[in-house]
Amino acid sequence: MHKLNVDNFDLNLLAVFLKLWETRSVTRASDKLALSQPAVSHALRRLRDALGDELFVSSKEGLVPTARGESLVAPVREALAQIGLALQAGEAFVPSLAQREFRIGAGDMVEFSMAPQLIEEVAREAPGILIKLVAVPEGDLGRQLLESGQVDAVIDGQAVKGSGVRSEVAAEIGLVTLIWKREKLVKRRFPLELYLKRPHIVIRTPERRGTIVDQTLAERGLKRPIGAIAQHFISMPVIAARTGYICNLPSGMGATFADLFGLSVHEPPLPFAPSPLYLSWHKRFEADQALAWMLQKIRHVVADVA
Repeated sequence: MHKLNVDNFDLNLLAVFLKLWETRSVTRASDKLALSQPAVSHALRRLRDALGDELFVSSKEGLVPTARGESLVAPVREALAQIGLALQAGEAFVPSLAQREFRIGAGDMVEFSMAPQLIEEVAREAPGILIKLVAVPEGDLGRQLLESGQVDAVIDGQAVKGSGVRSEVAAEIGLVTLIWKREKLVKRRFPLELYLKRPHIVIRTPERRGTIVDQTLAERGLKRPIGAIAQHFISMPVIAARTGYICNLPSGMGATFADLFGLSVHEPPLPFAPSPLYLSWHKRFEADQALAWMLQKIRHVVADVA
């Protein structure tokens, strides 16, 4: 087994290693690091000598990590992040003075009903902070983006899973039922007979699995007619306003859309269980005061709006 002399190891080589892994190219890595290509190649040779492994091999697609190189990525990235946080530990986070970008994974429901208040509060307290809303990453990509720091947090109906990921239920989201105001429904609870007769506009679900609405109806031997399937929550009330279809929305969105599109808001005809809304982040960055502040902001806003 190759023995590494840690005392004499140059930690700068690890930064070069990560850039080579991310870019798969000496040329692109040199650009990112503001180093010459010979300097990056020399650093790679030193790494290979120190670790006793090629770490990367050339291919048509660029540099491909060896098994040893692939196994080093996560621990090296985490070690460098911890060093960075330790060096910054003495610098207290002051929101009003901060200059930072936060990338938050959020679907259209969160972006419409919760993000406006979050952005408003952050802009008031920390005008130098930019919030960038990005698509919710699917599958293992979520863990990878949180681990790498490319995404700071994810707010979604599904918790991001994977080693090192922290997730918590930030809120329980209930549903309201919307229909034309011209129906002149006066009762707070939507009538079940009409609910089972009138077509519904529904949201597309993964693998066409039934929603909590369909599951609850099925348990009672009931089924609702589906008139249309939408990809995004935001289009559902628009379609309902044009067609007279029934529309079920998260409670935080219902009142706003009702006013905009001439719809009335009601409690569902049956008690549909609320759905959890998860907040996920990576433990690598828990010592980051700025991220801790942002997570608290998100928790406050989600609880307030939901």
